[in-house]
Amino acid sequence: MRPTILAFLVFFALAAGCTRAPYSKAGVEQATVENDYSDCFSKASLAVNTPPFPESPIGQRKLDTDACMKERGYQGLLQLF
Repeated sequence: MRPTILAFLVFFALAAGCTRAPYSKAGVEQATVENDYSDCFSKASLAVNTPPFPESPIGQRKLDTDACMKERGYQGLLQLF
């Protein structure tokens, strides 16, 4: 019984950590990071879904999102997926 509960707790702790934006900036609240990430991700998604289409839209969207967030002064965090 206890190993099952422990497994569920570990799973939910990891799942909760995976929902945060993979960027950080000193002195900035999490809500601001999430808003900036949503804005950059939306702009990057629009760019890759507008002709001419890139060969790798998912990879290009990630590169564009990273560039946008770095322009705003954010640093990337470790991404497992």
